Amino acid sequence: LVELEEGWHLYWRNSGDTGIPTSIEFGLPEGITVSEIQWAVPKVFEYEGLASFGYDKQVLLLTELTIPENYQSNSVSVTAKLKSLICKDVCIPFNTTVSKEIMLMNNFPADDDASTLFTRTRKNLPEVKNDFELSITPDEDFITLIIQSLNPGLAKINSLYFLPYENGIFKNTAEQNYKVNDDRIELKLEYDHFKTEELKELFGILVFQLDDPAQSKKVYEIKKQINTNN
Repeated sequence: LVELEEGWHLYWRNSGDTGIPTSIEFGLPEGITVSEIQWAVPKVFEYEGLASFGYDKQVLLLTELTIPENYQSNSVSVTAKLKSLICKDVCIPFNTTVSKEIMLMNNFPADDDASTLFTRTRKNLPEVKNDFELSITPDEDFITLIIQSLNPGLAKINSLYFLPYENGIFKNTAEQNYKVNDDRIELKLEYDHFKTEELKELFGILVFQLDDPAQSKKVYEIKKQINTNN
């Protein structure tokens, strides 16, 4: 858990035009493994013609430990080294190390505040199973995402945007224009003018801001090969 003072932000896995991606290096007992960070949907911060992706106020960076059945101890000693930048009108390195002894037990005492924080963070994770079909049409300066067979709720959107996991592919400050036609949406993404390699795979998140009081946002992780032979 990282808590930030007002006006400061920490970076996502793709930092955008400024900063560096946040990373965590773990120290664990032999045989125990840790998952990659489960990234909540970031905010977009724009400043003097640049756009960056990250979190303000408070962010929980979720990971999962896998403990083998033959593990002998009743506790796990975990060390986590976090490396990032925090930025406001200036940026400063943010490196910190946290150590924790985690007791292993069947009936772990409940912590209401922690449970609320975990629940809120998990609701803000992208869904891997998509409620639509996706195709991609590449062009010289743009690619067009064609999203169709939508469930009715996803067609009622206030905004739609894509955030790539890899930096340097798309122009982060470019407007992402979209048009809706019944159960079909087309979203146009502009390439970064300094992109040096041909894009072969689209990997990132689609964020639907919905016109629905019961559910304001739906987020999906997408990973799609791009056919450049068309």
